[in-house]
Amino acid sequence: MNNNSLNELSRSELIAEIDTLRRQLSESKRSDADTEKYRVLLDESSDPIFAFSPAGRYHYVNRAFAEGVGKSAEDIIGKTIWDVFSKDEADKRFAVVKWVFENGLSRVIEVRVPRPNGDHYYVTTVKPILDAGAVVDYVICISKDITERKSMEEKLKRVAEYDCLTELPNRALFSDRLQNAIAQARRDNLRLALMFVDIDDFKPVNDTFGHHAGDLLLRAVAKRMLECTRGSDTVGRIGGDEFVVLLPRIAQAEDALSVAEKIRQALALPFDIQGYGHLKVSSSIGVAIFPEHGEDELTLSRNADNAMYQAKNRGNNAVHLYASAGNGVSIAVGA
Repeated sequence: MNNNSLNELSRSELIAEIDTLRRQLSESKRSDADTEKYRVLLDESSDPIFAFSPAGRYHYVNRAFAEGVGKSAEDIIGKTIWDVFSKDEADKRFAVVKWVFENGLSRVIEVRVPRPNGDHYYVTTVKPILDAGAVVDYVICISKDITERKSMEEKLKRVAEYDCLTELPNRALFSDRLQNAIAQARRDNLRLALMFVDIDDFKPVNDTFGHHAGDLLLRAVAKRMLECTRGSDTVGRIGGDEFVVLLPRIAQAEDALSVAEKIRQALALPFDIQGYGHLKVSSSIGVAIFPEHGEDELTLSRNADNAMYQAKNRGNNAVHLYASAGNGVSIAVGA
């Protein structure tokens, strides 16, 4: 089920629940005992339920709402929303309540409630309650806790966008960032650099020490590459021992080559892998520059890949800048 379906389901459930509560509490012929019975049901509900007067004062809150914001119901009823939440949060939430008062229509929103043990998320239906003259008397809200669903969504999103071994952006997320960077560079007349990085002699590590050692080595490689780049850059893993680097803003090709050489030197140093001793690999790095070496993702990626193979053909442990003539420029070769 997608997010829209979940939201629609929550919306229909909440509106139905509010309508039931409204009928139960507003029927004038009910006895005090009946009214008290329904108030107990509201108070014992696990869903936060609360009501506002037009001035933004809490007309009613149940126990779940009070516990959710870390106060007692007595400390909230009669107070304004600004007494309970920070000004920014209160302004944002009351804007929805005000809209419902002014338009006499329901709204469904998603809200975040900060808590010491972690933020909680709710989908809240805000519904107007009309008096006999069809004027909005007050607004009632019922929230459904969707924290677990939000957490699952975040986990699924991370699985879809990040490499589970190195926690670097995967091919899909890297592609999205590259496309955005190209669009930005085209608008602002900027240069960017794309690198393809292949780990030399990685297969012998797997063959000699096993895949667990190979996995630990790849994590260490990812860490060193991140240490060689800026926070605005993106390092990704697109499969096996293949990595990519995006430098979204450079002044000239030499800037990208300087970063590539820094990565090459870092990866040429031995890796101390616990349980396996010192493991040694190197890297072959191909560099392509936007717009000189491609004005779209496909062309730029193909040329960075070609440059990487040129580096490998020159004996590995090298950085190679793509050139349209095909020979390119090797600017660093390790001993």
